Amino acid sequence: MDKIVYLISDLHLGPGRDTVTGQWNALEDFQADEAFCAFLDYVTATSKAPVELLIAGDFIDYPQILPELSQTSPTNELGASEEESVERTHVVLGQCPALASGHPLVFARLRRFMEDGHSVTIMAGNHDIDLLWPEVWRLIFEAVYPPGAAGELQREAFSRSYGAADHGRVYVEHGHESDIQNCFGDQMTRPFADDANGVRRLKRCFGTLFVDKIYNQLERERWFIDNVKPIGRVIKLGLANDLAFTARSLAQIAKFFLTSGVSLHVVSGGVLGAEEPPAAPLPPEQRSGEKVVATIADSELRGALERRMADPAFRAEFEHEVQQFDERDWQAIAEGGGRQPSLDQADGQAASGVLGGEAEDAYRAAARAILEEDPQIASVIMGHTHAAIDGLIDPIYLSGGRTGYYYNSGTWTWHLRERPDGQTWQEIADPANYTSSFTYLRLDPDEQGAYWVTLRNWSAEWDGRTR
Repeated sequence: MDKIVYLISDLHLGPGRDTVTGQWNALEDFQADEAFCAFLDYVTATSKAPVELLIAGDFIDYPQILPELSQTSPTNELGASEEESVERTHVVLGQCPALASGHPLVFARLRRFMEDGHSVTIMAGNHDIDLLWPEVWRLIFEAVYPPGAAGELQREAFSRSYGAADHGRVYVEHGHESDIQNCFGDQMTRPFADDANGVRRLKRCFGTLFVDKIYNQLERERWFIDNVKPIGRVIKLGLANDLAFTARSLAQIAKFFLTSGVSLHVVSGGVLGAEEPPAAPLPPEQRSGEKVVATIADSELRGALERRMADPAFRAEFEHEVQQFDERDWQAIAEGGGRQPSLDQADGQAASGVLGGEAEDAYRAAARAILEEDPQIASVIMGHTHAAIDGLIDPIYLSGGRTGYYYNSGTWTWHLRERPDGQTWQEIADPANYTSSFTYLRLDPDEQGAYWVTLRNWSAEWDGRTR
């Protein structure tokens, strides 16, 4: 019979702690090293036979490790070189104590998990496409795989299937290819390209560029920026409570929209067309906050900024930041801002549509398409969105009277505890108001080669067992 599979995703291991102060790096989203080790202790203790651990994407958050390396690429559509990804890998493995602690406990526990006879599969996601570099994978492999281990350590570039039954198989992918701002358009088959200097680099999706250019900077100033969704909620509270920071941030976001282009590889299913001829340079007297606001395509964001510009304090902060724009920024603004996303798209909010008579977001729609195409698949699993979904609660009804299921494995990162009346700015800045549920999926096989999927919460189980 096939192995039991434990599936987790979106751990987002980053730089860890500052080794001098002992404090978590402001860009670190994973603070659950002990919980992860306890989880593998539990899996090992309760398993009567070897099992497989599948980490289904975004195991490591490469853009938030040594973020200064994100600025070295001469072009937006390309990111890290192999050498730069290797530097970041040494940090997350805990091999650069002068820079940061990394997460050596996690990798040591994975190695011991394999010493106990179990297998590990690591799937690349949009935040750790770096795993596809040969030298990066060599470092990970050497850290996790004990020579002579009975189990296997595998890297999966895009998707993986489980089961051998005529019906009841499980299909797994990270899910970023269903997100127009975080997809690469090729199911990770062509992850590299050469820049103008002949340096081989990773392809960089729009979402990663947004992290590289905007989110890392904002998160260093306000650590919680990336933990509260949607971004409009943070902006609304910030305008009322932290005006100077929010005004500067909005100017930076506006510049990014106007100078970076929308999805760098795929736009609405098609590859970006040829660039328009350059416009005449914008005269200095027209280089103003009002011009920036007027060029923004997102009508909701543009309208909100137009209203805010009537506030002298906001206008002064916004204008001050705008005057820091360089010649290339103003050239892009003169050309009309290019292709722009909405604020929600840049923040990773899913687009929705109507398929099969049901309202569906892009991920559920993609799951439906997979289920329709292959009748042997009964369950589709994704991560990426950080929102855990139990497929049994809301089945997908298919042609021919079949039923399928879409699951999401959630995340092990922090998220804000929701309250019916919302939170204040001070409350969203308080770490005590954040939690993590450590959700995971267990895939249990039957004798016919089908798999049964259950969504579980390690945080609740761990609290009941070991605390």
